[in-house]
Amino acid sequence: MPIATKKNEWPLIGNTHLTQFLDASLKNDQVGGSYIFLGPDNLGKTTLAHFFAQCLLCEKAGNRLSPYPCGECRSCQQFQNQKQSRASGDDEKQMVHGDFHLLKRAKDKKFISVVEVRELIKILSMSSFLGKYKVGIIKHADKLNLEAANALLKTMEEPNLNVVIILVVTDIESLPKTIVSRSQLLQFRPVPNGIIYDYLIDFHGASRSQAKDLSRLSLGRPALAIKLLETPEFYGQFKAQAKMFISFFSQNINERLQAIGSLIDKKNSSQEAAIKTRRTIEVWEGVVRDSLLLNYNLDNLVQHEFAAAEITQIVNQKSTHGLIRAAKLLEQAKKYLRDNVSPRLVLENIVVSL
Repeated sequence: MPIATKKNEWPLIGNTHLTQFLDASLKNDQVGGSYIFLGPDNLGKTTLAHFFAQCLLCEKAGNRLSPYPCGECRSCQQFQNQKQSRASGDDEKQMVHGDFHLLKRAKDKKFISVVEVRELIKILSMSSFLGKYKVGIIKHADKLNLEAANALLKTMEEPNLNVVIILVVTDIESLPKTIVSRSQLLQFRPVPNGIIYDYLIDFHGASRSQAKDLSRLSLGRPALAIKLLETPEFYGQFKAQAKMFISFFSQNINERLQAIGSLIDKKNSSQEAAIKTRRTIEVWEGVVRDSLLLNYNLDNLVQHEFAAAEITQIVNQKSTHGLIRAAKLLEQAKKYLRDNVSPRLVLENIVVSL
């Protein structure tokens, strides 16, 4: 989700160490050939990658006293059109720019294939249309299959001048170490609640109560806070998932099994179902985390403040050992998903084992 900021500012909330680094790289003309943008979802990795690409490709970017794109040239206008498409939910691939190319994993696929990577490499090897850089972003780069990763590595070993590749990942362990060693690593960290709180009020008109609730609920992820604020249906679903998990502790196994039936949409592909299940499990992990915090009287750190009373009941029912066991159960469930176990079986194992 695009981040709203003041004109001539990097579109990133928090993580100023990263924007300062990129700022200096542009001003000093020390742009690398490959970058890894690493961190959890909803921190602005892809948004920053797009803006960095726009900086590189701006037709008036010769004056590096200011690293920001002009916003007026043909290249900048194409980026602006794409930003509007992303904001409206259109496919990110719709932008046509001869020197910018985006590759991401298809929703119904587990991996990015070698065919897709080779096509990107072919495009980036051609001459620049504007005589400047050619930039390729690989979103979900931790989902490159082995053959695709090897093809990319070969290109990185023999880089073309003025070609920049940005790998956007959540799990660096899934990338070959040889790719990591040839890239500049930018680590995105969760943003402090106070920064998100102020941002929601200043840029999105949130009330103080909304900003307090969402800055906690988002766990340091600004883009998630914005989505929760601007999409009431998503906010409702998020809360419903947390409340569903809380209710498991007062239900029998049959009631739990019946409840998870609503989480699996038969219309979704297997990969879409796996992604949705993983995100649900992450919400449930937040509830267990809150239970452990309340267990140690750390009320001010609770994520799901709206359900603090109900979560306290879980603390009264479960021992510390039992809460830790629940946390390990959910972590194991995510591993099962990565190993291609059926999402329904993963969810059923959770509710039966609680």
